[in-house]
Amino acid sequence: MSLIDRYVAEVGRHLPEKDRADIEAEIRSMLEDMLEERKQAGRSVDEKMIAEVLEELGDPRLLASQYAPSKRYLIGPGWYDVYIKTLQRVLFTVLPIFAAVTFILTLTEDPLDFIDAAGNAVGGAFNVGLQIWFWMTLVFVLMERSEAVPGETLSSHIRTWTIAQLPELPRTRQISIAETVMNIATELFLMIWIALPVIRGGSDSVPFLHPDLWNFWLPLFFVIMGLTLVHEVFQLKIGNWTPALTATNVILSLISIGYIAALVLTQDVINPAFLAMLDSSLETARLREVVTWSIDISAAVIAGIYVWEIVHSIRMARQFSKQKSEIPASMQKVS
Repeated sequence: MSLIDRYVAEVGRHLPEKDRADIEAEIRSMLEDMLEERKQAGRSVDEKMIAEVLEELGDPRLLASQYAPSKRYLIGPGWYDVYIKTLQRVLFTVLPIFAAVTFILTLTEDPLDFIDAAGNAVGGAFNVGLQIWFWMTLVFVLMERSEAVPGETLSSHIRTWTIAQLPELPRTRQISIAETVMNIATELFLMIWIALPVIRGGSDSVPFLHPDLWNFWLPLFFVIMGLTLVHEVFQLKIGNWTPALTATNVILSLISIGYIAALVLTQDVINPAFLAMLDSSLETARLREVVTWSIDISAAVIAGIYVWEIVHSIRMARQFSKQKSEIPASMQKVS
């Protein structure tokens, strides 16, 4: 990648997303005009000249702050990006763990109270997230106004910026980190909820699912979910829909759809003893009909989600392949 691409990408990294494309285009045009002026003066455009022009513009952070100064009055450009990245990492690490622990502890008291456990997990994570956000923001506001990073030091750093400080072009991601982490957390919740009654045991524990499913169907479910978790981890690491990642996603999705269809069409999913425990005014036959319809609708919705995942991953894979084959316009114009 050219130095211009890396410089423009670094400026864009410090800009609001809604303004990023327009400002990046403006900066790229300005750089090309500066190079054209030197070219008309009889100099050849090479990497040395490009580095000279970029160093003349200076630190990409300062250039970005000149385009969007009003957005960062509470936490300035020196700390803003560190603040955002630190906040995201802490929230994405702490909140899923807190929610999982709260969910499991609530279920240990009553394995059948899934809704209450989920509510406690989400509510507790929300409150913890607010506390983390408040105190971390306060800390960075104080750091912004402390003598630890005075304005003179930042200005000196900006004036002495060189091309050697320019980072490599950032790796683009099609797969959201937050969404992937949430998928992993949801899959773990589901596996724990299904396995918890068996782990706890006891004669007073009536499982929600039919006990006969443990002979074949539930072990197969855990195998499929285990493979899905491994696939999610690779999504988290790779970040883009590569051909291999897309192919495994299609295969796992088709296997999951087939599993759901076979399970619903051939097996009694709900434990009859659990149905007998329900305090309902409905007759037994009517209750069984309602449960059957609920299971069929849920299975159809889940299968639809898998179909959407297949179509989405294939579309993103084609887009990723197209992006890799394209040559940046700036490289063609400068070379």
